[in-house]
Amino acid sequence: MKKTCNSITDCPEEKEIVIKKNGHEILECKACGHRFCRIENNETHLKNVYSDSYFFEGKDGYPNYLEEKKILIKHGTRYANVMSKHIDKPGIILDVGCAAGFILKGFEQQGWTCYGIEPNKTMAEYGNKEFGFDIQIGSLESFETDKKFDLITLIQVIGHFQDIDKAIKNTHNLLAPGGFVLVESWNRNSMIAKLIGKHWHEYSPPSVIHWFSDKTITELFEFYGFKLVNKGLPIKQIALKHAISLINNITPNFVLKQKFINFISKSLGKLKLIYPPVDIKWYVFQKR
Repeated sequence: MKKTCNSITDCPEEKEIVIKKNGHEILECKACGHRFCRIENNETHLKNVYSDSYFFEGKDGYPNYLEEKKILIKHGTRYANVMSKHIDKPGIILDVGCAAGFILKGFEQQGWTCYGIEPNKTMAEYGNKEFGFDIQIGSLESFETDKKFDLITLIQVIGHFQDIDKAIKNTHNLLAPGGFVLVESWNRNSMIAKLIGKHWHEYSPPSVIHWFSDKTITELFEFYGFKLVNKGLPIKQIALKHAISLINNITPNFVLKQKFINFISKSLGKLKLIYPPVDIKWYVFQKR
């Protein structure tokens, strides 16, 4: 993001349509290279996109999010270990888009005090009841609290913000001095994303509405008062059932396709895969 811009989605620079997908236009700014899709109503967007169907009906979401509990707790533990290289001792964490709190649980096991924000009521209530976390229902753009956090995590959520400028500004305000942001994001300039093109699974508006490259995500955070202190490739597991659901959603229909998909999902769906880190990265930014 160029320093001459005041907003990603409302900057005056020329935009061009690069992809049309699911009835939406994906635009690219000719000045900074950021790709995004315009969404008009944030409240309706959150309610429609992150309804219970997102977590339990597959397609662009999950066939059953709760079945990935163990995978995601371990993912949280791995990221807690990443942050231990930057923070002397565990502090207070806010996980944005925390769903049922599984990643937070991984941090809690490493000594962190956990808070969350989640737009889906079912998921937030599950995390509150199951783990005793303080998970607020809502969005980062409108979230308010007197607390200051040592770490804010944006794990697979930065592509979903309707007002991303407001979200990153609020992230900066919510952090304690010298606090950190941990981001996990897809890289639209990866070789696999370029090879697959418009059929890349992350091109899935209106669920995902921002697509970053390594360069644009770094420029965004630097513009809003952060410095990049570390980055890497995640060790990420995914349930085979979830992978099958994603493949089913982006591949064309053929004779007996659904019967074949259902058979594989039922017989092998509980197996776990290591997602190859070819189009996904994590970043640690520190508040200046």
